[in-house]
Order: sequence, then C-alpha cells, then structure tokens
Amino acid sequence: MSIQSFPKSQGSVFQQFKEMVKYWAAAARPYKYYFLGIYFFYAIGIVAEHILTPIYYQKIVDGMVVASSEIADELLASRYQNLIQLIIIVGILSLTRVLMYRAGDWFFDYFRMGTVRNLENGMFGDYLKHGRRFFVNNFAGALLNDHRQMRGAFDVFMDHGTFTFFWWLIVFTGSLVALAFIFPIGAIGILLWFILYLIVVVLVSKRKLKHERKVAALNSSMTGLLADNLSNAMTIKTFGAEKREEGHFQKRNEVRYHARMRNKYWSRWRNGLQGGMLVILDVFVLVAGAYHWMTGRISPGTIVLILYYARNISNEVWNFSRMINSMTQAYADANKFMEHIRAQPDIVDPESTSRRKLRRGHVHFRDLSFTYPGGTKVFKDFDLEIKAGEKVGIVGPSGSGKSTLVTLLQRHMDVQHGGVLIDGVDIRQLPQAYVRSKISLVPQDPSLFHRSLRENIAYGKPDATMDEIIAAAQKAQAHEFILETPKGYDTMVGERGVKLSGGQRQRIAIARAVLEAETAPIVVFDEATSSLDNKAEKEIQEAIDAALAASTRTAVIIAHRLSTLRNVDRIIVMDQGRIVETGNHTQLMLQDGLYAELYNSQMLEVG
Repeated sequence: MSIQSFPKSQGSVFQQFKEMVKYWAAAARPYKYYFLGIYFFYAIGIVAEHILTPIYYQKIVDGMVVASSEIADELLASRYQNLIQLIIIVGILSLTRVLMYRAGDWFFDYFRMGTVRNLENGMFGDYLKHGRRFFVNNFAGALLNDHRQMRGAFDVFMDHGTFTFFWWLIVFTGSLVALAFIFPIGAIGILLWFILYLIVVVLVSKRKLKHERKVAALNSSMTGLLADNLSNAMTIKTFGAEKREEGHFQKRNEVRYHARMRNKYWSRWRNGLQGGMLVILDVFVLVAGAYHWMTGRISPGTIVLILYYARNISNEVWNFSRMINSMTQAYADANKFMEHIRAQPDIVDPESTSRRKLRRGHVHFRDLSFTYPGGTKVFKDFDLEIKAGEKVGIVGPSGSGKSTLVTLLQRHMDVQHGGVLIDGVDIRQLPQAYVRSKISLVPQDPSLFHRSLRENIAYGKPDATMDEIIAAAQKAQAHEFILETPKGYDTMVGERGVKLSGGQRQRIAIARAVLEAETAPIVVFDEATSSLDNKAEKEIQEAIDAALAASTRTAVIIAHRLSTLRNVDRIIVMDQGRIVETGNHTQLMLQDGLYAELYNSQMLEVG
C-alpha cells in the first residue's frame, strides 16, 4: 500500500476504518485464495457442528422418548435401528467438523503469516518514505510502539473476524432460520431483541471510542518517553537526575492511569448492559419454550433443540460484544500508525525523473532561498559553485548555515527558490535515494548499526569484497584497532556503535565513505572532528587526508576547527547565511577578516 494513497484529512471513523482495511488488504492480496479457503472450510465445519448436529440430537431425543413409552415391543427393534442410524450421522457430522476445521486452520496459518510478513515489510517501508522532519518530530520509541500496535491490531481483527464474527454470522443466522421453522414466535422475539441489543452496543462503543483513542495516544507517548530515558540513561546518572526523571515519568504515567480508569469505567458500563440484556434473552426463551411444551405444541426433543439454538445465539452474541470491545481498542491503536501514513512526506520523488547520471560531482547551489518550517530564514539568493574534484572547506560561526547546506545537498529538505544542482541536474528531478547514493557523508556523530564492523563499513556498498573492505579500513586508519577487537571484522558494535570510542566510530564512517568512492563522486565531512580530543582529532584528520589523497572525488569539508582545512583547494567563510570570504588559508589570513578572527581565537584556546 503506497503511502500516497491516503488523503491528508482524517475524515470520519468509517473513512479511517476503511483506509485501515485497505492497508491490510494490500498486504493480504497475494494470499486471497488462502483467505477464501479459510471461510469455505470453516463454514462447512460450523454448519455441521452448530446447525445440523443439533437437529439430529432432537431426533434422537424424540426417538428415545417415543421408544420407551409409546411403542410396542415388536417395533422397538426398528426404532433402535433408526437411532443407530441417527447416531452414525452425528458421528459423520462430527468427523466432517474436525476435518473442515483442520483444513481451515491450515489456510488460516498460511494466510496470516504471509500477510503479517507483507504488512511488517510495508510498514517499515512506509516509515522510511518520510523525510527528516518526520523523524526529528517523533520519538523512535513511539514509532516502534505504533508499528507494534498496528501489527497487533491486524491480529485482533483477523482473529475476531474469523473466529468471532464469521462464527457469529453463521451460527446466529443459521440458528435463527432453524428456529423460524420450529419456533416462529421465539425467532421473531430473538430478532427484535438483537436489533435493540445492537443499538445499545453501538451507542456505548461510540462513546467509549474517544477514551480508547486517548489511551492509545498516551501509550505511544509513554513508550517514546521510556525509550528516550533509557537511551539517555548514562546522562541521567551523570547529572544525578534519577529522582527527577522518575518523578517526571510518574507524573506522565499518572495521566495515563486516569485515562485508563475512565476507559475501564465505560467498559464496565457496557459489559453490565450487555449482560443484563442477555439475561432477558435467556429468560424469554425459557418461558416461551416451556409454555409451548406444556401446551403440547412442541416435543421434548424440540425443546432441547430450541434451548440449544438459544444458547448458541446467546453465546455468540456475548462473543460478538467482546469482539466489539477488542476491535474498538485495536482500531484506536492502529489509527495511531495510520496517522503517520496519512501524513504526506515532506519530500517526494517526481513522477517523471531525469535519466541523466551523476558521475562527476559538480555541485551548484544556484540562487537559492530557504526558510525552515518554523519560520527561521537561512538563505536568500545564495550562490555557491563547487567544481568536480575540488576540495572545499566551509567554515563560519554557529547558525551560519553550514550544516543546512549539507541537508539541502542530500535533499532532506527542499529550497523555496532556486535549486541545488549536481552535474547540471536539479536534484528535485531525481529520485531521493539515487541522489543520496552519490554522496558519502561522514557526520559529526556517526550512527552505526548493531551489526558487525564489516557490515557497517560495507553499508554503502553491500556487495563489497573482503579485500575492498580491508583496503577501505586501512585508508581510514581503522584496520589496526579492528584487528584488536574480539572477532575482528565480525565484531558487533552495539546499538549506535556504543562499544566503540568516538574516534573509532569516525574511522568506521570514513572507511564507509572510502568504500563508496567508485559509486559516490561527492564526499562530505560534516564537522567530523569537532567532538574529539586533540589526539583523536589528529588521527581522524590523518585518516581524512589519506582518504582524499589522490582522489578525484568532490570533497566538502565543514569544519569547526580551522586547522584541519590547510590542505583544501578553497575555503568558504559563511556568516548568517551569506558567503563573506573565500580563498585558501593564506589568502584569508591576509584579508584579516572573519576567518582570521576565528582562526586566531582557536589558536589562543589551544595555546
């Protein structure tokens, strides 16, 4: 199911539910014949067990009663033979039930597991269709919770749709039709009762839904808060803030507790009403059935059949009520994920893309203007051209727009005016994934996957050979420390690379960028040494120099520490979204402008 298939507006509850079912149906479409098989075989089993078998029970009971009191001895043998035939039929129906249920189970398992696999794959893919803003504005833990609840909601609807609603539909309809032939007044009474019962359930469930939604939203928020605190556990301990964070968590959890209690209050109300109405149904059937038996209108076997059907209806209606309860909660849970699906990605690929390939790495920020969604203006009529193969450093005080340039180059955001061109092609005319595959990025704080060092280095080139991986690690000066780890290149790095030092993570990121040299003509170092100590900075700078030596790639080096830019071809000095100076290190020092001021200030700090 494509993320663009849903409108931005949420619409009515029915419209939201319809969208949810369409999303599930897209995942289930390859298994539609398994879906039909489920209900075909289950339907035969249900009819055999709940509709036909009771009819033969009624005949057996009536046959036994007549045989024991009204039939002469010479006719008993034939009556007993008839009873044996009825019992054999019941046995055949029981065997049919078992075989049909097992066949239905087989189809159900294949349908469910295949659909869940497609659903999980689709949900993950739809998350990744969103842009930078989406992930900045949502907790990773909350997104994980919403993903899990959407998958759980499908299980709830599948289970109840099959084993509750479908059962209820056949048993209720079949029992009611059978009663209409043998006990018409009872069938009419049950039908009128059910209409009233359904009205009550729908009205109460509609009132309860807003509480279900609030609880679902609070569950997602609390999961996000918990994940945020756990990922920052060492920061909490460093500041001795355990009690403060406990108090904050408890305060938020108290809000969820009261929301849950209000939700349970309505659950008790609904269950009480439903239970009371079921008592009325049972009493009505018993009184009406007993009256008709006492007046000789129905036989003992028929009264047994009536009570059996009535109990069937009562049980299935109660299960139907539980289904409504569970589905209401599941709908509220799943709707939280659907809100993410309805939200259109801030960056979308063009319907028709340019066929031109990016091979040289010529970059042109052409006459661009850009303002963040919050209203902060960064660039106006900004123009910067970087030739293919040129090594350019970009410096400036915080807030000057350096990192925003990287964000725009990778098209995590779009400019409002002008354009970002690579090899003469506006990147908005190309698929996002293709553009980003042509740019290697070494960020200030590299994020590694909890996978092996080998897999992390080869992330941008999954088909890289081991020799290529080692060569890239050697250029990044990572090979030596990798060999010292317990399993070498197969060592797992922990979540976000937590088992490695900051300098080691940077060298792995540089090795990853080196390995992409053949396919990515542009490499960006975004303040890659700013968070390291002097020793680690020197090692990383040597790794960067080695990675760029004799390289024909275009390099953009955003640096906080200006001493790292002495070997670049050109330095761009930015301030408040404008280029204020340009030249090499010597030329800029002679200008005695902002660059010289920043450089001298850093030298004084080092001194």
